[in-house]
Amino acid sequence: MAEENVKKIGFFKRIFFSVKEFEQYVILASENISVAIKYLLKLMLIFVVVVTCIFMYQFYNYFQKSITYFNENINEVNFVNGELNIDKGDKKEIINENSVIPYILIDTNANAETTEEYNRKLAGYESGIIILKDKIIYKNGLLSSGLEYKYSDILSKYNITEFNKQDVSNFINTANNFSSYASVFIAMFICLYIIYTSSTIVDVFMLAVLGFIVSRISGMRMRFKATFNIGIYALTLPILLNIIYVVINNLTGFEIKYFSWMYTTISYIYVIVAILLIKTDFIDKQAELMKIIEEQEKVRQEIISKEEQKKNEEDKNENKDNKDNKEEKKKQKKDEEDGLSDDGLAPQNTE
Repeated sequence: MAEENVKKIGFFKRIFFSVKEFEQYVILASENISVAIKYLLKLMLIFVVVVTCIFMYQFYNYFQKSITYFNENINEVNFVNGELNIDKGDKKEIINENSVIPYILIDTNANAETTEEYNRKLAGYESGIIILKDKIIYKNGLLSSGLEYKYSDILSKYNITEFNKQDVSNFINTANNFSSYASVFIAMFICLYIIYTSSTIVDVFMLAVLGFIVSRISGMRMRFKATFNIGIYALTLPILLNIIYVVINNLTGFEIKYFSWMYTTISYIYVIVAILLIKTDFIDKQAELMKIIEEQEKVRQEIISKEEQKKNEEDKNENKDNKDNKEEKKKQKKDEEDGLSDDGLAPQNTE
């Protein structure tokens, strides 16, 4: 019966219950893990769609600015024999903290010493690109250091041995269309969905372990399945807040320094409060059950008492009827004997 009630709860109603109705956690905790996981996957779908759209918005703006910069500031591009030459090796450095890639450096005349210096500078940024004579160095927020890619290794897959500025311009114009952006969106969505969902499931396991420990300390023997479900629903508010924060942060640059700590703290609080409320609800139901049992015992005793009283009355009436019957029989016998005496007949002694 409880499972049927859980299945009737819609997705958005689950969000409401997870955020505001702690009393409903007792129902959500009792559902199958598969139902809770489906809810999490849907929630992560919304989150990743929003994040991907924000990324694509930034990517589009950045790509358009890059095209403009390339056309206006890059005069010469030549790639021959595995080596790139841009504007005869003039160093170009682009720093924009609000950009998707905040640091870009171009120096096709850099030697080993200056390359090492550029790498140290790149480490100070969340993401960036260094374009050198024979390779490109790329770093993003998931990497502690930059990754190196040789031009010869990349271009050999496409059978490209040389190109110039006009070739680059033609390629950019070809790539600057809806289908290209759609391909980037799909690839980015799949990548982010896998990364964020995997990370969130790890958070759920941590919350489930916390819930399991708290339930034992509080004197409740909750199954790990129940605490796992609670962990999923406890992440609802942090995920929703994260969606809002990602939008505001990327569009305005507003930053909350310890947002990740707040994200974790809220989910921990939700798990603890949910388990304590479930315990309180369990105690209240036990008290109600004891009252019901007591009332049932009283009713049973009253029924037994009434039945005994009724039986006693029936026995009493039966005894009275038996006594009346006996007296009636005696009276009839006596009347019969009196009748015989009046007729001159007397009982004879056979002896």
